[in-house]
Amino acid sequence: AAVLRQAPPQFVLAGTSYGGSLALEVALTAPSRVVGLWLMGCNPGPHGDPEAGRRLSQRVAAGRFLDVEDELASTIVYAPGANGAAAGAAFVRMARRLGSAVFLNQNASLLARPDRRDRLASIQCPTLLIWGREDEFAGIAHADLMASRIPRARCGHLPSLEQPAAVTDAVRTWLHSDI
Repeated sequence: AAVLRQAPPQFVLAGTSYGGSLALEVALTAPSRVVGLWLMGCNPGPHGDPEAGRRLSQRVAAGRFLDVEDELASTIVYAPGANGAAAGAAFVRMARRLGSAVFLNQNASLLARPDRRDRLASIQCPTLLIWGREDEFAGIAHADLMASRIPRARCGHLPSLEQPAAVTDAVRTWLHSDI
């Protein structure tokens, strides 16, 4: 609701990871307003391991936020990749800047995330899906599922922090050809 209150009448929406889940929800809520959708590394279904998610929240609430963020950084990026260390460091900087309260709120919303897989076919705007082949956090199967159900989806496999030039090229091509 907050995104829609602040957005223009029609707009292109992009999101990765948690932001991708939010972007997907906005696109499903206001399909006539979203004229293009770019998703990376998100999951349209329920949380894959709610018990593990609850344990992360418990550890953060107990003051172990730095440990949790370090663990997440090791799974959120493909560390052996050319930009893996820089991408992991960028994730840690973002997490520290936002802090433990934001983590706890985001994790709670992910744990309560409704299953949107059956509604994907209702997305009619041009949609770009960009994923990392080695994504352990939101595996490529999520991109494949969305690509098979969203009528105007294109799917690529390039993570934004690890391959920024390639992602920029893919998005530029998508914007010029589909939007």
